[in-house]
Amino acid sequence: MKFSIIKKCSVMKNKKVIGLILIALILSGCNGFLNQKPQSFVSSDTFYQSPTQIDEALNGVYHGLAVLYNAGSSYWAMTEMRSDNTTFQYNEGNRGALMREQMDYFLVTVDNTYSQGVWRDMYHTIAQANLLLNKINDVTYADATKKSQIIGQAEYIRALLYFNLVRLYGNVPLVLDPVSSPDQTTSIKQAKPADVYAQIIKDAKDAASKLPATWTGSDLGRATQGAANTLLGDVYMTQKNYKTAHTYFQKVISSGDYSLIANYADLWDTQHKNSAESVFEIQYSGATTNEYSNYIYTFAPINGVTPITGFPGGSNSGRNMPTRDMEKAYESGDARYPASIAFFVDPTNTQWAEAQHDSVPYVNKYATPYSVPNKQDNDFYVYRYAQVLLWDAEAQNEVSGGPTSQAYQYVNMVRQRAGLGDLATGMSKAQFETAVWHEERVEGAFEDHRWFQLLRTGQAIKVMTANGAEQKAYQTWLSSGSYNIDSHKLLFPIPQHDLLLQGYTQNPGW
Repeated sequence: MKFSIIKKCSVMKNKKVIGLILIALILSGCNGFLNQKPQSFVSSDTFYQSPTQIDEALNGVYHGLAVLYNAGSSYWAMTEMRSDNTTFQYNEGNRGALMREQMDYFLVTVDNTYSQGVWRDMYHTIAQANLLLNKINDVTYADATKKSQIIGQAEYIRALLYFNLVRLYGNVPLVLDPVSSPDQTTSIKQAKPADVYAQIIKDAKDAASKLPATWTGSDLGRATQGAANTLLGDVYMTQKNYKTAHTYFQKVISSGDYSLIANYADLWDTQHKNSAESVFEIQYSGATTNEYSNYIYTFAPINGVTPITGFPGGSNSGRNMPTRDMEKAYESGDARYPASIAFFVDPTNTQWAEAQHDSVPYVNKYATPYSVPNKQDNDFYVYRYAQVLLWDAEAQNEVSGGPTSQAYQYVNMVRQRAGLGDLATGMSKAQFETAVWHEERVEGAFEDHRWFQLLRTGQAIKVMTANGAEQKAYQTWLSSGSYNIDSHKLLFPIPQHDLLLQGYTQNPGW
């Protein structure tokens, strides 16, 4: 179903509809701060009246992130499968996900429904955050700090979503207030990326000032000051303001709130959720209705779901599978390789072009054993401490015109955890840059960072053209037009539905 924030706004005949939309996202369950009972309400004028109701609305905002980062969304296809890290298993008998596959080989069209779905989901959650931020000031709190922390959480999530949107789509609408009538949609215009970034920074800075350093007990998993500072560092890195990025990464590192856990593979063991390495992770629960993850059912090879999971599963899988180039990226003895990539071995796999003899690779990070069919317990990391260390090493290299001793230290900490030796000393700025980019790729593989890294570092066209040539060598069904990449394809097109409905201007080249 085609659905966008603009269409959503156009059907909001009155404020009662806002409450009906929000109630669909407030959950029941038993997983920390998601443990809230559904409430029956029909109007934003009558609902946002108490701290309890605001808490429930905030949980709805968090749930929007859970929708975006789960396998049912195509955010992973736009950020990981779009890159040289992953591809998909071509199933000639099932072409139902063609538009998702087109993201992989750069043949996206303006009417791509999967791209529009990601756009819709992000603006849906932004709309909920906007409504909460608009209503909370009228609610009386006995504890002013708690009220401030709620504002900070909503601002953080809004900033994170706009950061995703501006990097994927460029000139996006900047909506900061609730929209309660069709007439209000006429004032919603596309904003220049610089203005979107300014709002992201404003929200993230305010969030950092309001959020606690840590949460405990049932609040584990909420946004923290460290998450806001990491987001700011990421934003400034994207803007190539390395000095300021370094400042914010150092706030996270020097806080003492984070550390690397000893075993890389444990990061995806569900017994180690919200560990000392977790800066911000999306919370899922296999025991909670509508709050489970299901990555393996999308990412497992075709016909591999049942052997891998032990539960019956369909054959519409084989998405987000590691490329051969990704497999080759790991050094010998890198403990991250078996933790990240596994193989489904079966004699019938020889029929698939992507197979290597009888073996098809798949992402092992999200294949943790579970007990209920279709309901995984895997969380998803938005930010980890290892990435903060690597990003700060990259920033220091840029600021200093070469690697500092501290930059070496940070990279070597990550490598040592992976069972690898230290980097060679005496590297030039360019050599260290290449080394840290490599570490960022293999450390964060399949965590939705690679496409953004290629954009940020200016490597996207070169790397993906080379990757396309390699893919075409064995994915012989690919057309001659696939992987023909120019600068306009570095952004996704503004969804056609919103162009027609709102009169937006399409990104150049589309």
